[in-house]
Amino acid sequence: MKRSAIILCALFLLFASCRKEPTPGSDPDNGASFSRVKETPRAWDGNKRADITYQLLVYSFADKDGDGWGDFEGLADKLEYIDRLGATAIWLSPVHPAMSYHGYDVKDYSKTNPVYGTMDDFKDFVRAAHQKDIKVYLDYVINHTGREHWWFSQAIRSSDNPYRDYYIFSDDPRSDIIAGKIPMIRTEGASGYDSGQWFTVSTTGDKTLAFKLDWSNPAQPKLTVTETETADPDNDAPAADNAKYLYFGDGVIRQFHDKGGGQYELVTNYSSSWGFLIRTSTTQWNNKTKYGAQSTSASMITYGKPFVLYTHDNPDNVYDLQLPGSTMFHSHFWTNWFADLNYGAVETAEQSPAFKAIVEDAKVWIDAGIDGFRLDAVKHIYHNEFSDENPEFLKKFYKAVNDYYRLSRNQDIYMVGEVFSGYEDVAPYYKGLPALFEFSFWHRLQWALGQNTGCYLAKDMFTYQNLYKQYRTDYIRATKLSNHDENRARSDLGGSLAKSRQAGAILLTAPGSPYVYYGEEMGYIGTKTRGDLYVRSPMYWGDSYTTSYTDEIDQALPPAVGTVLTQQADTASILNVYRRFSRARNTYPALASGTMTEHPVYNDKASASFPQLAAWYLSGGGEKLLVLHNLGKDQVTFALNDAIDHAVVTLGNVYIQKEKETNKLKMDSYSSVVFKIK
Repeated sequence: MKRSAIILCALFLLFASCRKEPTPGSDPDNGASFSRVKETPRAWDGNKRADITYQLLVYSFADKDGDGWGDFEGLADKLEYIDRLGATAIWLSPVHPAMSYHGYDVKDYSKTNPVYGTMDDFKDFVRAAHQKDIKVYLDYVINHTGREHWWFSQAIRSSDNPYRDYYIFSDDPRSDIIAGKIPMIRTEGASGYDSGQWFTVSTTGDKTLAFKLDWSNPAQPKLTVTETETADPDNDAPAADNAKYLYFGDGVIRQFHDKGGGQYELVTNYSSSWGFLIRTSTTQWNNKTKYGAQSTSASMITYGKPFVLYTHDNPDNVYDLQLPGSTMFHSHFWTNWFADLNYGAVETAEQSPAFKAIVEDAKVWIDAGIDGFRLDAVKHIYHNEFSDENPEFLKKFYKAVNDYYRLSRNQDIYMVGEVFSGYEDVAPYYKGLPALFEFSFWHRLQWALGQNTGCYLAKDMFTYQNLYKQYRTDYIRATKLSNHDENRARSDLGGSLAKSRQAGAILLTAPGSPYVYYGEEMGYIGTKTRGDLYVRSPMYWGDSYTTSYTDEIDQALPPAVGTVLTQQADTASILNVYRRFSRARNTYPALASGTMTEHPVYNDKASASFPQLAAWYLSGGGEKLLVLHNLGKDQVTFALNDAIDHAVVTLGNVYIQKEKETNKLKMDSYSSVVFKIK
């Protein structure tokens, strides 16, 4: 037995010593017959031509002052990072004072959110960005404001208030819509009425009111409200376990005076754009601590008449209470936190007070130095997203803003719209705006990577382009992977880092104007099933700038991505993949803005033989490039008749066997290469 073991060991050593090791840079399956393709790009001339926009959320990106929230000074300090990604522009989430952390319920369009810094801080950031040849685009919400916007607070004071026409009000919305009395919901007839989009609001203005609570029967507490003249001093008594609170206005909370026997009283000055609630806690909303109405239709109290309060384990099932003298306002997003702006009939929209006001506030940001706007949810400005109303309105809005912009600039303002739909429904909006997000690009790319099928990608892009040019010849395709309203790209790709790398490579080698959502370049994960915050996680810098504004973070995220510092040090990291491909895009005009043409062999007609291959040419600046991606999970070998000069950029392992009249290529799974053609 011992002798046999010695013989086997000797044979193994002999085999090991005679076995030929693969030559470095060669394909191990074929010895030296295939050599690894190495990228040899020319030196970048310093001209930023890639048209890459980096999307970031101010509150989650970079915290300079240490309060846990991102800020303008933090952004300025991290511009070098964005610059190294090759970005030519930054899209900022809303920077205005707002009701929510995300900023889409604006309270004043003309000011900055003090959490982020002052207007001077913002201007300093813009100047610093411009010094690095980076433009700044501001998210601008023009279809609604927050209900705590001062315009809305004025509008609900009385029916003859000058701000009343800024919003869509109705005492009987169903009848008014059927009768065609609401111009912004005019073209759909009765089907334009959706009860979930109408919310009751008090129009009583400022009042001094007496609130009396009868809590003698905790299962059915009763509230009685009466008008009075003199308010009580604030109740400074320490909060007891049985304390009760009135909640109203802009987060105002007043403690009731405990009179004993389950009786509570409070007289206070009252002003609220949304109504009020009774609470039994100042720190939480669940566990039946929120009391109000059982439904919006049963939320109206009557002065002097007891109202039985309602509560529920789920606070979302408890509705705001309303005072007499109320009306209803419209909110297309089915939330009473938003109030839709009223631009009237589209034919005369530019004459409406709301249109003039929203344009005037846009001028504030143009004067602050910004280069463009991203317009939120533009298909919801006018209720009918399929009519010509929204494109016509956007055309008027663009002209009004651009006319002012051109007074101090020698080019047109950039403006991109969000139409969260497929390309067929997006296309008509090019009649109103020069740039639109292309959600179909990511949806089809996600499918292609999931099915390991790349042969249809070029055909898909040709389809989009051919439709867009029917509406606008100089259309701008704002391509993207995920954004702040979608699952993270890597999560939608099953958590695959290899697919995520290639998704970035495809985005940066396809025609269009690509947007990169912060964190995608690091392989972030997160899904909306657990809440929006899980796709809006802090940027992990590896230093003191990392924000801590939320603890709703996927616990698998930090170990999955590391930090900017760790990824920078790893040449194979997804961050460095993005950097290399963005640099190539900035270096080669054909890659940045070239004309795409079909490859004669590897296209949708090759679906039977080479379904995994995506291929197209990009021509521009006197050069022609060949783009190749293997979306397959296995290595693929194929012939290539193109006259290859050299590789501009690569992802993964690509091998070439050069022959007299043709070449053979081997591409590993999820690999990519861009060749310059002779």
